[in-house]
Amino acid sequence: MRKNVVVFFGGKSVEHDISIITGLQTLKNISEIYNVIPIYIRRNGIWQTAENICEPAIYSNFDKLAKKVRNVTLISGKPYIAFRKNGKYSKFQAVDFALLCTHGRFGEDGGLQGMLECSSIPYSSCNIRSSAICMDKILTKDVLISHKLPNLPYLALNFNEFEKNREKVLREIETKIKFPLILKPANLGSSIGIKICHNFEELEKSISFCAKFDRRILVEKFLEDVEEYNCACVYMGDDVKISSVVKIGKKEEIFSFKDKYLGENKREEKVERSLGQQIKKLAEKCYYAFDCFGVVRVDFLFDSKKKKLYINEINSIPGSMAFYLLKDFSFKDLTTSLIEEGLLRFQKEQYISGYDSEALEVFEKLDLAYKNKK
Repeated sequence: MRKNVVVFFGGKSVEHDISIITGLQTLKNISEIYNVIPIYIRRNGIWQTAENICEPAIYSNFDKLAKKVRNVTLISGKPYIAFRKNGKYSKFQAVDFALLCTHGRFGEDGGLQGMLECSSIPYSSCNIRSSAICMDKILTKDVLISHKLPNLPYLALNFNEFEKNREKVLREIETKIKFPLILKPANLGSSIGIKICHNFEELEKSISFCAKFDRRILVEKFLEDVEEYNCACVYMGDDVKISSVVKIGKKEEIFSFKDKYLGENKREEKVERSLGQQIKKLAEKCYYAFDCFGVVRVDFLFDSKKKKLYINEINSIPGSMAFYLLKDFSFKDLTTSLIEEGLLRFQKEQYISGYDSEALEVFEKLDLAYKNKK
């Protein structure tokens, strides 16, 4: 019997459109041995499916162009989804697996993973804990430091504290990191909300700007002569497979959202061999250090002047699931492997979640004694 595989994409995230692209690419290439159920998460968080959901053109005006739209919801505590139309549930469907193509908040940060775990549905990405840490740039730094993995000097800034002690925070940043600086909202991906600062005036304005996206801000040393590299890891069978290393070309001062997703010919294949080997080793160390699963892309910065390599960030659900890096696999092989590995992992992780104890019996006696005293 075919397994029922739900494919989630979209979401309440600034990366909503990129998630649609990843989802549609996955739906186009997913193995035919599964019964696939596409679920589009609208920008307002509502889950829906439609008859023509695989057509890219409908997402310019989903309300008008989508046909036979139905709302979808999880059934709490059980591996089922329910379809709702005209205010009534019309169908209940068992779910064997969830393939996540969701980027950014509420899809990549552990939120969706938590909902699926509460309904006992296995899924393709990192678990709740690992997803949340990888999404949070400040927590990522803490783990990198604890594992003695190379990363740039930084400070964690809380906007509430900044508003109370503005001058003190600014001086601390200038003293400990020194200009030029780069500011990043802690829980935002795809180079959105990032600002480079060369002086106090730019710094103060940039902090207020970044706070529109997240009250916690990563303040990091900015490298002016830097090269950027990507490398992906994926768990297949009994081993972690490491992708090729790709150098990222960029037109702007930083590798922006536009560069990453809308640029042309932005990737260069030639990577110096010893540097490529170093990147692969560090990518694998990150995969284990953050307890990752599924496809994970690690982004690196290389200081061209000092010849030093730094880990920039870790993407637990990369755009198009980093397929461009995994040259030895077809998209069908990749998605099939994600499903099979995720199902196996789910079976292995069915730990004891409770056991009989005397706690309630003791509480009942204490409660009864308390009532008798009154």
